Amino acid sequence: MTKLKGLRWWMISLIMLGSVINYLTRSTLSVAAPTVLKELNIGEKEYSWLVAAFQGAIMAQPIAGLVLDAIGLRTGFAIFAIAWSIINMMHGLANGWPMLAGLRAMPGFAEGSANPAGMKATAEWFPAKERGIAGGIFNIGASAGSMLAPPLVAWAILSYNWRAAFVITGSLGLIWVVFWLLFYQSPEKHK
Repeated sequence: MTKLKGLRWWMISLIMLGSVINYLTRSTLSVAAPTVLKELNIGEKEYSWLVAAFQGAIMAQPIAGLVLDAIGLRTGFAIFAIAWSIINMMHGLANGWPMLAGLRAMPGFAEGSANPAGMKATAEWFPAKERGIAGGIFNIGASAGSMLAPPLVAWAILSYNWRAAFVITGSLGLIWVVFWLLFYQSPEKHK
């Protein structure tokens, strides 16, 4: 087996890419909101409930971290990513604000796994003296995903519709899971 130089940097890059997709799916509704709100006849008051449902659920990050500690980072983060991706795609089925509010709460919990996962990967793969830079690299994903959402979601809406925007961003998460499961392993188990 050929050794890959700087393997830990590849691992943190992989988790950063997961964070990019995590924040991309998080941002889909905010970018698509003008179109979604108009089509589903959702007012500002109802939209505030959608935002609150997501924000309330994402505060369950300690529970997500507990799950990652219990079942392991590789399997746990894959499960969370599959969940947030599928739920994001299900947003395209929404027919009103109550359904959309329920759908917003579910990925809030699943997407809340990104920061605990990034911190866990950083602790597993990096010595204490490099954890600051490694944490900074994985956290680039938050800004990059939020930055990529507007052009991608706008393109999807203009080319297809708002429902397709959720399917497209969610499907990127499922593709990422394949790479995660193929390449990520804890340092003790990595080939």
